[in-house]
Amino acid sequence: MMNHNKQQTLLDDIQHWATYTPNDPWLIEDWSQGKQVINWQQGVQSISHASAWLAQHVTPGSRVGLLSNNCAHWVLSDLAIMGSGNVTVPLFSTMSAEVFEYVSEFSNISTLFLGPAANWEEVRDTLPKHIAIVRLPGAPQVQADNVYEWQDIVAIGACLTPAPKVKGDNLATIIFTSGTTGKPKGVMHSLDSLRAGGISSGTLMQANQQGRALSYLPLAHVGERNVVEVTSAIFGVSVYFNENLTTFLNDMRKAQPTFFMGVPRIWENLQSAVKGHLDTLTKNLKANPAAVKKASREFLGLDHCQYILTSTAATATPLKEWYDKLGLTLHDAYGQTELLPITANRIDNHKANSIGLAAPGVEVRISQQGEIQARSQATSLGYYKMPQASANTILPLGWVCTGDKGFIDDDHHVIITGRIKEIFKTGKGKYVAPAPIEGLFLDHSFVEQVCLTGSGQPQTIMIAVLSQKAKLAEPRQVEAELLSHMAAINGTIEKHAAMGALVLSHTPWTQQNGLLTHTMKMKRAQVEKHFAQHVQAAGIRMRDDDKKPFVLMPMPHLSPVA
Repeated sequence: MMNHNKQQTLLDDIQHWATYTPNDPWLIEDWSQGKQVINWQQGVQSISHASAWLAQHVTPGSRVGLLSNNCAHWVLSDLAIMGSGNVTVPLFSTMSAEVFEYVSEFSNISTLFLGPAANWEEVRDTLPKHIAIVRLPGAPQVQADNVYEWQDIVAIGACLTPAPKVKGDNLATIIFTSGTTGKPKGVMHSLDSLRAGGISSGTLMQANQQGRALSYLPLAHVGERNVVEVTSAIFGVSVYFNENLTTFLNDMRKAQPTFFMGVPRIWENLQSAVKGHLDTLTKNLKANPAAVKKASREFLGLDHCQYILTSTAATATPLKEWYDKLGLTLHDAYGQTELLPITANRIDNHKANSIGLAAPGVEVRISQQGEIQARSQATSLGYYKMPQASANTILPLGWVCTGDKGFIDDDHHVIITGRIKEIFKTGKGKYVAPAPIEGLFLDHSFVEQVCLTGSGQPQTIMIAVLSQKAKLAEPRQVEAELLSHMAAINGTIEKHAAMGALVLSHTPWTQQNGLLTHTMKMKRAQVEKHFAQHVQAAGIRMRDDDKKPFVLMPMPHLSPVA
């Protein structure tokens, strides 16, 4: 293991592995069209040569966009851009044309690295004509004057003077938030802050040279970039890339990850896959519980996984308990684009219903207003072109205001009680934090997504998406069980927060219909907008008949959001 001293940068880290383990595999694409393995020496050479080309063709400090699905060349491009003294602006391949145009113009992108991207046809006309484009392998064809091929810039760069060494405290990337409310903000990170986050995450996950990761969440998001790319560079971890969602299980089995980050939707899908195969497993293994558990883990490709974390949204307790029975503990973790990671449950110190202890190298405190605040060497440099917002979020001594309310218990575990901006006031003048109640309601197997609302209403109203199990059950049974579930929760929470109505939907909230962010977080404002008429109808009924909770019948369809 290398020494993680503060004088090194990510570029020094990858050079270390290229020097001492040159032929070890680093970036692996084992896809239907063929297998590609890039070892450490090959990867560092490509990065060095592309950096040299960039240093000659792009003014240092320029914003360079990176638009591609996850692949080996995403990582190589990112490190080359930052290694040339320029600033990577990661762009989601699911961005709408409107958001893409805003981010491109706001950050003043001068060059775009383009790989295979699902939204290219939608966004290409928003780019200014003067922008130079570097095509990565598999990128769509581009009709423009300033188009370069990745292999060409690497070949040319091999003949150029290497790029000057980049200082660790220089601005290295601008990561735009997913924009759950309003326009996305550009969070600025240096090589030093990225590296500090990677050291913290890698230490937490016990990453090492024998480690393997599967990259499937967008690398444009700080979480995947930190847990996969940055951790890989520091700890010498091999990275496998998921081809697409239809090959996900197969890619998991190929990768055999030693650590893995999932979101609730993924855990639900994997559970369904196992359940679909469980009868066969049970029959073949003569219902031997230990053998069935082992076979289920092998089926998922998680039989070598040492640390599993779940993040971005609440994961239902029954789902966690189901994985526990397989011998797979889902550890809740917490972080933000401004500082990642913040907290996480540990292998040797896990506490249900908490987001864990402060991550390695991180300090956490609760403000007088009850807000969770944190600081570490991974704290961002602030928001791009937003000095006031930066000052409001990052306090003078480096404390980051998370916007989440919570407390630290006697065991030093952090508990979130709600999002400050999400707290609303009912018609009775009482404030309600939706997150804790949503977490309780999510524990029923008949629902898979929830949103508590009720601003200005007589009582709160729960909006819920029915699970597959509920869709197969009798509607009367679903209604009766969920009303009973609601009543049980109402008996445990403050009277002013009690739910008076339940609005049901058949259609899941997704990125495609505009109700989830790129990282599968709920866009609360959009969900509330979609269901506004139903919420209003429920409010009128509660005013007219304030006797007992009721259900508004399921709706068969949700139209996409523009």
